[in-house]
Amino acid sequence: MLKKALEMILLFVLLINVSPVSAYETEYVVVVLIDGVRYTESLGDPTGTYCPRMTAMCTEGVVHDSAFNDAATYTAMAIPATWMGRFYALQDTNYQGNDVQFCRYPTFWEYARAALSLPSAKVIYVTPDYGASTWLPSFYPGFGPVVWPSFHKPTISDDNNAAVFDSAVTVIKRDHPVVSYIYFPETDHAGHSGDWNYYIAEIRQADSLTSALWDTVQADPLMSGKTAMIITNDHGRHDDDHGGFQGHGDLCFGCRHVMLLALGPEFKQNQHVNAPRASITDITATAGELLGYNPVYSNGRVLYELLEETYEYLPGDVNMSGGTWPPLVTSPDVTYLVNFFRGLPTSQSCLLDGFWCSADANGDCSIISSDVTKLVNVFRGISSIGYCADYSPVWLTPADLPAEVPLGWPNCE
Repeated sequence: MLKKALEMILLFVLLINVSPVSAYETEYVVVVLIDGVRYTESLGDPTGTYCPRMTAMCTEGVVHDSAFNDAATYTAMAIPATWMGRFYALQDTNYQGNDVQFCRYPTFWEYARAALSLPSAKVIYVTPDYGASTWLPSFYPGFGPVVWPSFHKPTISDDNNAAVFDSAVTVIKRDHPVVSYIYFPETDHAGHSGDWNYYIAEIRQADSLTSALWDTVQADPLMSGKTAMIITNDHGRHDDDHGGFQGHGDLCFGCRHVMLLALGPEFKQNQHVNAPRASITDITATAGELLGYNPVYSNGRVLYELLEETYEYLPGDVNMSGGTWPPLVTSPDVTYLVNFFRGLPTSQSCLLDGFWCSADANGDCSIISSDVTKLVNVFRGISSIGYCADYSPVWLTPADLPAEVPLGWPNCE
């Protein structure tokens, strides 16, 4: 009898079309890439000797101290890896009469435009004008030039970083792009010169310009409080035991270790994390998570450890009646969620920023009919409960949790 009732519930709920609920406030993502700065001269120095402004910005955001390029520590592979969310060599072709190189997989601009139906002005790439040498996004089926970003390429000069900054500020203020990628190249050029003072001067400039860019975003009435900024580099430089700052390109620790600072409404503030290990390929997936698109061909992961919220609740305890350890789903939880979808009155629920965390049984960060299916399978003992990593529960060990959780636990206010 119970089996038949559950089957009827499933049939009823699967006919309901319920839209996912977003859990994020972020509406804009800005990625700033400072080419080839060594970690020991950037955020690896807690005193901020050469990066005082970004070091100060860390109080507003979160630093990942274990971020790496563990594959190819040279620019032609590493920068496209941050776009595609994976390492893959560029492909040569002739496009519009020019010999160029392009990405073999879709880039985060293409994912954003395709999924969010954005015009080109809302998705930008700011880089010095390297002409035909400018690497291109992909020609991947279903993506390609129709969803490429708007390119903003200031003329090559003796001060490329400043030119890129000026162009970025102009277009951000004018167009308020949803996805921006800002490329500061000069630190790498200075490092290759072998002139330490020149190298340090370019680090200081990039530090100042990055801080000013964040100030620009925060002062904008549309983007303030709704913008995530991710600051990183494509590779480091040789440590002193492997040739020093003049070069890069091998797998020494100095070349692989990169900085990663994240700021914005979803990110932790004034914190450092060092686990799990992060990669420059994770930027595409993290941007997609915040804006609501899926970079399906990326093999990077979402950097959930940088996100702010963790909560005490029992996944699957939809009616908030309390429960035991490990969390158990009971038939009233299934009934409660079905009644919710049917529009019937329900009593208490755990709402976090408009998201009903305890009801997200399959962990996809939305409350839809498949959550009932999942609840039923958990109840039957043929599946396990999930939870949305954006609102990760604070898991307690059996020693920490009483055998019977008091009614009304947890407090999600």
